[in-house]
Amino acid sequence: MISEATAAFLAEPLPIVVGSLRGNGQVKLTPAWFEFRDGLFWLNSRRGTHWLGHLERARRATLLLIDPHDMYRVVHAETRLAGTTTEGAGAHLDRLSHRYRGEPYRALAPMTRVIVRLEPLAVRSTLDGRP
Repeated sequence: MISEATAAFLAEPLPIVVGSLRGNGQVKLTPAWFEFRDGLFWLNSRRGTHWLGHLERARRATLLLIDPHDMYRVVHAETRLAGTTTEGAGAHLDRLSHRYRGEPYRALAPMTRVIVRLEPLAVRSTLDGRP
């Protein structure tokens, strides 16, 4: 489902925009850090965020990645919630922080972290030669 070119793009530390569906039908857009591994998008949130609540209710999200240096390099993915867990979520957030910022994550207040795994159902990518 995901080409080598798109997989290489997903390996880059790019921000991702998560589109989740609010209860009233409106879309909530949330920027996030991610990693793509084991065929899934792995994100990290904290318990109590609205986007995580929307995602757990609707069980689906739309993801958008745009290369900040070349806006014609774009990946759009429709996903299904594969699962959430608090186990290992702190270490996962540190790994993401190192990926994006080169340093451990520094929380301003204690919080329950959650790993969010999203399974791609459909992926469209300009890296595959399609507009």
